[in-house]
Amino acid sequence: MNLLDTYGFPDLSMRRIATTLSVQPSALYWHVESKQDLCRGMAEVILNDLPTFPGELDRIPAWVARFHSLLTHHRHGSELIWSVLSLQQWDQSLGLQVEQGLREAGIPDVHALSAARGLIHLILGHCFDDDQRHQGQQLGATPTIFPDSSLGLDDATSIFLAGLKTLR
Repeated sequence: MNLLDTYGFPDLSMRRIATTLSVQPSALYWHVESKQDLCRGMAEVILNDLPTFPGELDRIPAWVARFHSLLTHHRHGSELIWSVLSLQQWDQSLGLQVEQGLREAGIPDVHALSAARGLIHLILGHCFDDDQRHQGQQLGATPTIFPDSSLGLDDATSIFLAGLKTLR
């Protein structure tokens, strides 16, 4: 996790990890099957403190805020999580938990999958945008648009939930 925080997801390579551990890159494959396997393990660490998705629409903003906090705690955390989630089967991912929670909250089956994907993409996209903006600011290339990044996500979540409420 320290390497992720230091170099970010795009520069996290098996060679860099091996060098840090003072081993040959091939030695890593005795412990992990692939870089994607390693990334899955890192994603599990990041998401370990994410509570179960609530089955009540009014409790979703707190869950979204916690998800955002976990993603932004690590440099490029959203990019890592997005990469892992995009390669997982839906029934083995966080997405299924969100879909089921939305059904419990009264979202019709016909809309639950799309709503779950939309909410996850809203959060990950927002965090990814924050990461890119932060990196641009460090390079002096991007003006500050949202001084508190959670403000934009709070508003977007409220709008998203207002739309979901019309489906019930």
